[in-house]
Amino acid sequence: MFNADESQIITGSWDETIKVWDVETGECLFTLTDRPYEGMNITGVKGLTTATIATLKALGAVEDGE
Repeated sequence: MFNADESQIITGSWDETIKVWDVETGECLFTLTDRPYEGMNITGVKGLTTATIATLKALGAVEDGE
């Protein structure tokens, strides 16, 4: 899908991201995701069960040293 002046195009992907591209340069201007836990550092967080840690990691959370 192009924006109104056709200077940018919006694409969707199987990895569940939406990207906005500059048509002239081919540069990705930004990426939208609906993955709030991706990249979240849970190192040292207290009170999480083993199951919760495993779930957060499956959703993209990380711990230092991995």
